[in-house]
Amino acid sequence: MRFSVRTILLLALFAVPLVELGAQALIRARVPAVSDYRAAVDFIRSELQARDLISSAPGFIDPILRWQLGDKIPLAMAGRHDSAAYERMWVVSIRGALPAEAPKSEPELRRAFGRVEVLRYALPKQQVLFDFVASWQSAEASIVRDGAAKPCPLRSGGSPRGGGLGKGVLMPVNKRFECDPRSAWLFISDVVLEDLDNQPRHCIWQHPQGDQPVQLRFHDVPLGASLVFYAGIYYEHERMRQGGPIQATIAIDGQVRGEFEHKDGDGFRSLRIDTSQLGKERGDVTVAVRAHDPRARSFCWAASTRAGAAR
Repeated sequence: MRFSVRTILLLALFAVPLVELGAQALIRARVPAVSDYRAAVDFIRSELQARDLISSAPGFIDPILRWQLGDKIPLAMAGRHDSAAYERMWVVSIRGALPAEAPKSEPELRRAFGRVEVLRYALPKQQVLFDFVASWQSAEASIVRDGAAKPCPLRSGGSPRGGGLGKGVLMPVNKRFECDPRSAWLFISDVVLEDLDNQPRHCIWQHPQGDQPVQLRFHDVPLGASLVFYAGIYYEHERMRQGGPIQATIAIDGQVRGEFEHKDGDGFRSLRIDTSQLGKERGDVTVAVRAHDPRARSFCWAASTRAGAAR
C-alpha cells in the first residue's frame, strides 16, 4: 500500500501529540510523589543526631528538601564550605544521584521510600576547635585611615535595601560592625551570598576600602593543627571578570601566617595554614583585607581551626 505525501503528513501531525502524551506519562511515572519525600524526611527526623549533615541530589530537588526539612538546615549548613563540622551525612536522592561531597565509600545505611532513597554516610572525624563565622561578634573590627586604626562599632537596625535574587546582600544587615556609615558596603557581618557557581556561602562580609586594610581580630583562638580559610565574592561582582584583585592576610599574634589573593574567576577557594608547629595552643588571629580598586569587591570569608589534618 502506498501513501500519498498528504496522508503521511497528516499521520505525522497526529503522531506528534501522541508521542508527547506518551513522554509526559513516562516523565510523570518517574517523578516521586510528595508522600515519598515526606516518608523519607520523617525517617531522617527520627534518626537525626546533633552533628548530622543533610544533603540532596540531584541539585534540583534541594528546594523540596528545604520545604520538607528546612527547620533542620540552619544557615551554617546550607552555606557550608566543607563537611568538617559533621560526623554523619544524610542524603535524600532520586534517580541514583549523589552530591559531589558524598564519601566514596559505601553508605552505612540505605532505605527506599517509593522513588526516593535515603542514604547515610559516616564522615571522617575531624574536630573543629573554633568557627570564625559563628564567633564574628566576639571579634574587634577596625578600619585603617591615614595609617591609624579606627574601631568599627557594633551597630544594629537601619533601613535595609537590596536582597533577593540578583540583588546582592541586604544592606544594612541587622547587626554589623559599621566601618563607615557613608559607605553602606563598608561593614563586617555574617551573610549568605551566592558564589561564582551560584552556591550559597555563609561567610563574613569584609569588603575592602582600598590600599589601607579593613581588619577583624579574634582573641585567644584555639589553634590546633591547622587553620582552614575559604573566601570569594558575590557572583554578580565576579562573573564578568572586570574587577581587580583582592588581598587578604591572616596573622597570628601579629605575624602573617597566610596570604590569600582573590582574582575574578577564582570562585570560592581555600587556603590551609599549618599551625601545628607554632609552639602555642592559643593566639590572636587577625584577618586584614585590601584592594587597590575596591569597587564591587564583596569579599566574604569563612574559616575554622581544626585539631586534625584538613579535608
